[in-house]
Amino acid sequence: MWIPFSTPSPVRWRPNRPASLVAVGLVAVSLLTASPAPAQQVVFDPRNHIENALQAARQLESLANEARTLAASPYSHLTQSSQSLRDMAELARTARGLASSVSGLERQFRSLYPDDLSGSDLISLLEQGQARTANARRTAEDVARTAAELERLGRGREQRLAGALAASQAAVGQTAAVQSSNQLLAVLAEELAALRTLMLAQSRLLAEATAREAAERASGEAARRRRWSGQAASPTPPRFDPLSHARD
Repeated sequence: MWIPFSTPSPVRWRPNRPASLVAVGLVAVSLLTASPAPAQQVVFDPRNHIENALQAARQLESLANEARTLAASPYSHLTQSSQSLRDMAELARTARGLASSVSGLERQFRSLYPDDLSGSDLISLLEQGQARTANARRTAEDVARTAAELERLGRGREQRLAGALAASQAAVGQTAAVQSSNQLLAVLAEELAALRTLMLAQSRLLAEATAREAAERASGEAARRRRWSGQAASPTPPRFDPLSHARD
């Protein structure tokens, strides 16, 4: 059986060069006009956007809360409290009766309340008694003046206490609350200082009265000893005879 076959032609097929160029151009144009790759597209994720917005809102709220926490109290009575404490210290410094310092007390006790009265005459004892009376009056006046001044300062302290309580009630942050509490403690410190000042004044008055009583008793005993310690002398006889008519 005869099977036909073809003999390869010695002439090879060559593509058409103009047609190839046109095809390459079309492919390039299609690549340039094609949509961008998925990796280059901007993808909007609503869920991620909401989460970011909520996180930013929480940060703003945290900053606002911190600002409220650090907000200072608008009320302050530091100037008035400081002046009140200075006035109380001035009361002790201007004491005119029994001295409030150790050195002053030592001088006063040596002068007004001496331990040894053996070398004192009646005139010295009398002068010491008068000085003690004047010192007692000044000490009592100091106590009365201290009480009156503390009463005046107490009226201002009541106003400061009311202001501190109102500021504490209206405090919106931790810092303002702490400041209000400190102002309440400042008023309490004024109260304690006033009580201390009054107790010191009363203690001076009590000490002066005790020392004066002891000194007066010792001075009286010394005066009696001076009076009765002299030698008894015989009276001088009169120049006339008092018994000239005794026998009549």
